[in-house]
Amino acid sequence: MRSSNNKFANVGLSMLSVFILTLSLSLRGLAEDIYVTGAPAGVEFMRALCLKRGWKHSPARALPSGVQWNDRKNKNRVLNLGWEAPQASLLALSDHPEKIERIGSLISGGLSVNRALTFQYYHLGLLDGASPNLTFYVYNPGTTHAELHLQSGIGSPSLDYFSSGHTNNVNWLKTLQNKEGEFIEVPAGETLGIFTQGLPKDHVVSGTLGLTQTKGTPLQFRFVARRGLTSTPSFNNLLKDGDVHSRGFYPLATQHIERSFQVGSPPLNIGIGALRQQTFSGVKELRGDYGVRYEIELRLINPSSKVAQAKLVFNPRGGAATATFLLNDALIELERTEAFVEKEFHTETLEPGQTKTLTLQTIPEGASSYPVRVIVK
Repeated sequence: MRSSNNKFANVGLSMLSVFILTLSLSLRGLAEDIYVTGAPAGVEFMRALCLKRGWKHSPARALPSGVQWNDRKNKNRVLNLGWEAPQASLLALSDHPEKIERIGSLISGGLSVNRALTFQYYHLGLLDGASPNLTFYVYNPGTTHAELHLQSGIGSPSLDYFSSGHTNNVNWLKTLQNKEGEFIEVPAGETLGIFTQGLPKDHVVSGTLGLTQTKGTPLQFRFVARRGLTSTPSFNNLLKDGDVHSRGFYPLATQHIERSFQVGSPPLNIGIGALRQQTFSGVKELRGDYGVRYEIELRLINPSSKVAQAKLVFNPRGGAATATFLLNDALIELERTEAFVEKEFHTETLEPGQTKTLTLQTIPEGASSYPVRVIVK
């Protein structure tokens, strides 16, 4: 992916009066239909999409793949297309400047068909005003409409720096588990605000978006801080020299790890967040792998003639940390744990001669000090 800073800036600044920004986040051309994915699409997820469009009714039950819901009174429809987003091949991170003190552009880039992108942000709001906002804009420079699949897992704004990063990952892992998302049409030559979040003063906000363009000319995007939903956005770059936080595009959005542990062996240490990726479009290397999804396949072996147990232990190394794990289909949340403390979070019982395989997913959490270890013993 190439950064489109200059191209987008020219469009945004010189043609702002021509291409009117869509600030209401409404989806033109989809007034009576909402196209979603999900296995199945959940009630709360669909209710939120219906409310965003001003609908009075929404599905009361989860919607399986390939099924549609009809509101007979208003002729509205929600359709679950049964499509699954591909695994992200790129990661974009916006954590620079960490402290937002002025309005303007935080990061910009581009999308292309079937090349999925994970975008994560983590920022502290220091703007004055009743409702300062972060908005994700998508611009279609082509002559035909484009289509985009959007997934989101958003943290709750909080005065507690650890809390927002933790709730972000909880919600994002649930989204990935349920495969929930919506399709958005981006008309030719138009700029849409497809996502927004409030940025209360002195609060930390964190969120993750999964973006897969499915049709059309490559799209361009910007993530912008502004003072309110009705204010005109500024596209000036908020890059600050000397800021130590990451911002840019990184080539590894998912880490696949395969490990085996045999009962009776020394403890097995699995590092999370230890890789430092170099950005190929941005300003800082990625320390701590924030935004990267770890998918760990752990093979447990009991060669003995007795029942045995294997324990999974959380062990922060760089400082205090929280964590969220998706162990097979179970979500496990770990509260703040100090550096070098060992906190057991799962025990697996193995019958004599038995072998089991566990799948463990996790993502380094904003404000937490990664790397951490998962110890198997």
